[in-house]
Parts: sequence; C-alpha cells; structure tokens
Amino acid sequence: MSSGLFSIARGALLAHQQVLATIAQNVANAETPGYSRQEAVLETNPSVRMPYGNVGTGVHVSTIQRKRDILLDDGYRAAAGQSGEAQTHSTALSQLEGIFGEPSDAGMSNALDEFWGAYNDLAATPSSIGAQALVQQRGQQVAQLFHNYDTQLTQQRTSSFERLSTTVTQINTLATRVADLNSRILTTESNGGPANDLRDQRDMVLDTLSKTAGTRVINQIDGTVSVIIGNSTLVDGNESRPLRVQLEIPNPLPAVTPSDISVRITLGNSPDRLAPLGGELKAITTVINTDIPSLRARLDKLASSLVSSVNATHSTGFVFSGTTIPGTAAGNFFDAGTLLNPVRGSTIQLDAVIAADVTKIAVSGNANAPTDNSVGLAISALRTTANTVTYTPPSGSVETGTFAGFFRSTVTGLGSAVKGAQDDATVYATMEEQGDARRQSVSGVNSDEELTQMLRVQQSYVAATKLIKTADEMLQTLLQLI
Repeated sequence: MSSGLFSIARGALLAHQQVLATIAQNVANAETPGYSRQEAVLETNPSVRMPYGNVGTGVHVSTIQRKRDILLDDGYRAAAGQSGEAQTHSTALSQLEGIFGEPSDAGMSNALDEFWGAYNDLAATPSSIGAQALVQQRGQQVAQLFHNYDTQLTQQRTSSFERLSTTVTQINTLATRVADLNSRILTTESNGGPANDLRDQRDMVLDTLSKTAGTRVINQIDGTVSVIIGNSTLVDGNESRPLRVQLEIPNPLPAVTPSDISVRITLGNSPDRLAPLGGELKAITTVINTDIPSLRARLDKLASSLVSSVNATHSTGFVFSGTTIPGTAAGNFFDAGTLLNPVRGSTIQLDAVIAADVTKIAVSGNANAPTDNSVGLAISALRTTANTVTYTPPSGSVETGTFAGFFRSTVTGLGSAVKGAQDDATVYATMEEQGDARRQSVSGVNSDEELTQMLRVQQSYVAATKLIKTADEMLQTLLQLI
C-alpha cells in the first residue's frame, strides 16, 4: 500500500512541478509579443482493478494547452486588414493633398487670378509693353504650376509603385514563412508533442499578413492553415504561391500614350487580376490605379480647357507693329498641342511666338484700332465665364464649371476624400484595438492571475510532499513489525 502511495505522490509532485513550470513560462513571457498563455492540463491516471474495486493511481499532465480562440483571431484579423487599408490610404491621400497646398498664394487659384488680372490690366493700357510682359509672365507661371503638379503626381506614383513592389515581396516572404511553419507544426504534432511556440510564431505572421494583404485564415484538421487572399489560395499546407506586380499595358496601344498605366496583382502562374484585394495592398493599388490617374486627368482637362478657351479668343485679335495699320492677325497664346501630343498638365506652355515676343500678345479685336481692348477684356472675362470646363469622370456624371470652380472642386473633393479616409482610419484602428483586447483577454498573460494560480499549485505540491512523508512513516512502521 505504501508503494502505491509513493507512486501516487511521486506522480503528483511531477505533475504539479510541470504546472509550476508552465506558470513560470507564462510569467516570463508576459510581455513577449505574440505569446499565448499556456495551461498544463491535469488528468487522472488509469485506475487499477483490485478484488475490492478500482483503485486510483494518481495524476499526470496530459498536455500543455495553448489558450487561443480562433473566432477572436478571425475578428481581429478582419479589423486589422481594414485598419491597414484605411491608414495607408489616408496617408497617401494626405500626401496628394499636400501637392496643391491650397489655399495659398503659391497655388493654382491665385496663379489663375493673377493671370486674369494681368490681362485686365493690359486691357486698361493696350499699348503697354510692360503690361504685355506681365501677361506673358503670368501665363508662364500658370504653365509652370501645372508642370509642378504633374511632376509631383509622377513622383507620388513612383514612390507608391516602389512601395507596392516592397509590399508584394513582404507578402511573399510571409507566405513562405507560414508554409514552412505549417510543415514544422505538422511534423512536431504528428509525433505526439504540442507545437505551441511554433503556433505562436505562425499566428504572428498571419496577423501581419492580414494587415498587409487582408488575408483570411482557414484552420485545417491536421494543424496546418490555409491562407486565402482575394478569392484564391495563397498558402496551402507547406506550399505557397507568389504574388506578382504587372503593368496592364493596353493592347493594342492607343494613338495617344496614357499618362498612367494601371497595375495588377497576379497570383502564381495566373495572368488574371487578383481580386478582391485588401489591407495595405489594396490601398496602395487604389492610389496607383485610381487616385493619381483621377487627379492627373482633372488637371489635364483643366489645362486643355484653359488653352482652348484662351487660344480661341486670342486668335480673334490683332497685333500691331508700332503705328502700322492694319494690324496682323494674332496666333495662339498657348501652344495648341497636336493630335498625338495633346495639351496636358505636363505639356502646357506658351506658344513659341508669344514666348519669344511679348508684342505678339493680342489686346485689340479690331485690325484698324490699336487701342481697342475687346480681346483683352474677353480673355479677362474668362475668369467668370460658365461652363469653360466640361469633364466626364469614370463615374459618367458630367461636371461643368469655371476654371476656378473646377479647380476648387478638384481640391475640395480631394480634401473630402482625405477627411473620409482619416475617419475610416480612426474607426478601424479602434476596431483593431478592441479586437486585440478581446483576444488578449483569452490568450494574454495576467501576472496577478498566474501568481494566484501558482500559490494554489504550490499548496498541492506541498500536500504531495506530505503524502510522501506519510507513506514513508507507514513503511517504517511496517518494517519495525517484521
């Protein structure tokens, strides 16, 4: 009987020692990122059948259980993907908004006002070469500002494309890491041992993937996970499929080369566009394919409308050489572009004749009246002329307005998009924090709770040592009786 007590007590000591070791592991990793609380699960040993009935044989640790809730993980990762997308989009749109710097004295609104104002001053003094020179200067200023905007949009596109390439490389690396951990977990657990630390490592990678690419996770019976991106499988078991970035070059090429060529994300050997995207990957792709082209298209439309309206009026005027009458017909004020190289924000410039000679700037609309100012007044009046810009966005709703009004609506629309993205980023960041807090309530380590549990286990350990002492005393008594 005493040998049975010794065995039970010894098993209890070993079991509670393992429980204490598990508690110590939790306390030691309380601040370790990604660590999931572990619990040593105690289980009764198989009983032994005796003539007088079944006799218990003690306790053992059946497994070291990792405290994790799959549903809470899924909720957190969904929120993390939305948060990553919103934060990245908000940052990118804020950078685009910074290109225009409106309202300011250095912005397009002020530059257009100064151009119209210079022409109005020229109309007041038609024979002033100084006033003509100021008109030329203001026209160059407007053209240069268009160039600056377009250059900065191109720089933003370049940096966004570089970030997209880096993000895709990161996703591929993370996917390969998940596949490797799947293999190691399967090997470890098929040999009968828990792979808690490996599962923690895999969950950290999956968390990063969800924020970066908006992925979803499917847990398999064998302990591996499948990772879904869009509607396709990124990781399955120990295999992963790489993402690729490709330019969607139009085929056949249009006569007029597009300012921006869209990109697409493909998976594995498939040539098809991967959709739907999520996380930071979606935000960057949206900036490249939608936000920057939309802004550039609006600036190009403003530039081409400005050129066509000013040229249409300017070319009806006349210029004079000294007092020679009649005057000669004026040409274009801005370069009119060509069919294959139309006027854009990147190409708008003064007509070569105007750029070389300010006296070729027309003010008069009468070949026999050098002091006439009708053309000058007409060009100045374009400032408030309605429907000088007509633009059809991809949505299909036609938008018309004045030059200043169209530019103002462009900047205002961008500002509204920035505000909406910032609000989304705030909301989804809060949802991400709440999702993490919920799952930490299950998998996180609470040092106070662990210390309380340690005291309870310690009492059980002490009781087991007393049981050994009692068994020893019983054995000594039996020996004395022999």
